[in-house]
Amino acid sequence: MAEWTPGWWARTFRGAGRWVLSVGGGRLRIRGIPQPVDVDVDVLDVRGFHADGRPGRIVIVPAHGPEVVLSGISRRAARKAQPEFRSHVDERRELTTLLAAAHGQGEAALSWWSRVQEVMQLPRWVDQDAIDALERIRPDIAAWLAIDAEPRFRGFSMDGRERQRAAVDACRTADLPGLAARRNEAFFEQEKTDLAEFFRTVEKSPLTEEQTRAAVCFDNRVRVIAAAGSGKTSTMVARAGYTIRRGIAQPTEILALAFNKKAAGELSERLASRLGDDGGAVCSSTFHAFGLRIIREATGRRPSIPDDLSRDNGVGRLAKAVDVLRDQDPSFRRDWDLFRLVLGRHLPDFGDEADPEKTDRRSGINGFETLAGEVVRSQEEVMIANWLFLHGVRYEYERPYVHDVADAHHRQYQPDFYYPEIDVWHEHWALGPDGCPPPHFDGYAESMDWRRRTHARYGTRLIETTSATIRDGSGFDHLEQELRRHGIQLNEDPHREAVGEPPISDAAMVALMRAFMSHAKGNRLTPEMLALRAGRTLRARLFLRLYGAAVAEWDRQLHVSSQIDFEDMLNLATDHVDSGRWGSPYRLVMVDEMQDTSAARAALVRALLKAPGTYLYAVGDDWQSINRFAGSDLGVMTRFEEWFGAGSTIRLDRTFRSPQSLCDIAARFVTKNPAQLSKAVVSSAPDTDGTVLAVSVRDRSQYSLAVREYLMGIDARLSAPASVLLLGRYGRVREDVASALDAGYAHLRVEFNTVHASKGKEADYVVVLGLERRGFPSTIEDDPLLQLAMAEPDPYPYAEERRLFYVALTRARRSVLLVTRAGTESAFLLELVRDGVVRIRSVRGDDITPVVCPKCRKRTMKERAGRYGRFLGCAGYPICTGTMKSAAG
Repeated sequence: MAEWTPGWWARTFRGAGRWVLSVGGGRLRIRGIPQPVDVDVDVLDVRGFHADGRPGRIVIVPAHGPEVVLSGISRRAARKAQPEFRSHVDERRELTTLLAAAHGQGEAALSWWSRVQEVMQLPRWVDQDAIDALERIRPDIAAWLAIDAEPRFRGFSMDGRERQRAAVDACRTADLPGLAARRNEAFFEQEKTDLAEFFRTVEKSPLTEEQTRAAVCFDNRVRVIAAAGSGKTSTMVARAGYTIRRGIAQPTEILALAFNKKAAGELSERLASRLGDDGGAVCSSTFHAFGLRIIREATGRRPSIPDDLSRDNGVGRLAKAVDVLRDQDPSFRRDWDLFRLVLGRHLPDFGDEADPEKTDRRSGINGFETLAGEVVRSQEEVMIANWLFLHGVRYEYERPYVHDVADAHHRQYQPDFYYPEIDVWHEHWALGPDGCPPPHFDGYAESMDWRRRTHARYGTRLIETTSATIRDGSGFDHLEQELRRHGIQLNEDPHREAVGEPPISDAAMVALMRAFMSHAKGNRLTPEMLALRAGRTLRARLFLRLYGAAVAEWDRQLHVSSQIDFEDMLNLATDHVDSGRWGSPYRLVMVDEMQDTSAARAALVRALLKAPGTYLYAVGDDWQSINRFAGSDLGVMTRFEEWFGAGSTIRLDRTFRSPQSLCDIAARFVTKNPAQLSKAVVSSAPDTDGTVLAVSVRDRSQYSLAVREYLMGIDARLSAPASVLLLGRYGRVREDVASALDAGYAHLRVEFNTVHASKGKEADYVVVLGLERRGFPSTIEDDPLLQLAMAEPDPYPYAEERRLFYVALTRARRSVLLVTRAGTESAFLLELVRDGVVRIRSVRGDDITPVVCPKCRKRTMKERAGRYGRFLGCAGYPICTGTMKSAAG
């Protein structure tokens, strides 16, 4: 409150009177004058309160009424009065504005909270889009809270404050997701009761609680993570039926997309058989057929797809394109042969050498076989040896040095390579780009120095290469220059007969490149964009150079024939939907086998969801994602919200197929990869003893004997029919068990499948064949080069093969037999042995379970003799130096 009065001198000697001028609470008051004044400060204009320039005078000019002149205050007080009054007016007007804003915010809060309650009371699932829409319009209530909380505003009234208070509090504190969750849970319980008969009869068996929830949860985007054998198809049928029953969409507004024609046909039949005419009206299609339809309806022209793409995913067509390039382009032919013969197999990271695959019978060296047939100690040395073989260079591996240099600290020196035609030695050093050996290579630098000094001492000529230069390719250029300088003429011949480890086949190369193409095109990555991902690695750079030429020829041939491939077709269909040239009539989009969806398929689904009021229902199991060779991208499912937006995830954790013990073994195995989504699989199937068994034979020719003996034992114990699936990583394994497959059994129906082809099948008993190194897991099919073309690489070793092995295990309703060959046990089998869940027996039934190396955890231990007696040493020595105390020692 500001107040002014005349001074004593002015009252006594100048007749100023006893007036009192006060400003506060939005009012200007003058007392002590004949006609007192009490007005709102807002009615005074800018000149309504001013000092008129004469000593001690203030002039008040109300909007209505006579001017009031007050005199008798000091000149200084008169000069300060006007700005003080102006400050009060400004504050008053600020408060008035704030009051108006607060009142508006209170009314907005009332309206918003009313809308929230309306949404929460609707007889349907409260979806994520509804929550997001409410969050977007949640009003700002800062002014209301300021008026309500600060003491300086307590003297001001605000119309409807108490009426607004509850809404403002709700606006400030309401947890909409929590409200929706509670509302949806109550809605689910009500739906279970109201539609109990529907959920009991929509499929042959009544739906479980989690299957019912998957049908009722009508969020905008729903991801159903379905364990193997959990009835995912039943949930898709129930979802379509529930949608129609509740009027959320008409049958013709439902689209079901499947990975392949067989799956689409089976889903279509199931929908029709369970839902009648309504189910028959649902559009069930493959992604490819649906993409063709979009293009046809958007342009009036049906694109032409080569027939061979459907037969073999275009592998044969790509092989023909590669043949054209090899015939017409000498540089492409050289690069192709160099990659196939020298760089075909993936190199592990520097300092992390993979398991040896061979043992040389003469020298006892554990290592890797070359094209020429000898066994070398590292995979980089394989590359060098194979490069020498390709160019016709005669060499000797680890020939003893010409001079006897053994002493108390060094054994006789054996350089890596010797070229007898020119009397030159060659050392390949394990040095990285920084010129240093791996940290765990103790004493390596000192050994290098001794070897170099030895050559200098005796005047022998030495060629040197390093891990870094071989990996980036410069080492081969250097080696070629040095060999030529010393007089060797290179004679490149890719058709020279290999007597040792066979090179990667042309067919395997083409298959790898076609898989790479599916990912690259699906992610719309051009060769130029891919080149930026290659880094310095020669293998990646050379592969991408080959890919660039191959995809250009592939596209050229398609263009000449006025045709299009599947990936470009899906991309084009997506563009038509995104641009609005094709409008989607679908309100519910269901996707089967979501884990096998490619980036191109996912982009098409995402485009369909842009239509308002469209719902996505995606069912799959990331643990069963096994079609990366066909372009599948696991990240579509594991990063579901990044692709499609926030939604709900439901887990179908109950399986009706495999016993609990097998579920536990398989789940623990597949989730070693942290990229896999977690779920606790619970089985409703009866448990059996010995659910995972293993048998080892001496030679592959004994596979059939071992399998036949196993099946005959089962057959003898049975009194009712049972089924058996013999599974191979590749179809050629069938030849190894032909006699066991064709043998007559009283109760068993035996069938052979590749693991890939067994997806979706089940049997009482499963036999997994070929659990050998380089057999299962395959070192070719899981090539890390594919990660260059994927949005989110999966760096976990053999990630795809691990999921494939999980699929093999979970086909069984009773038990699984794993078949291996002694001394070549698969890393997967040894992992199960190490985890204590599998014992390996011979055909006669003897327990021959090997001891797994505690250091590398990838190889078995062998009995060895040492200075202090018998001990167990890793079969991978010298690459792995793991040891254990021998029971016999």
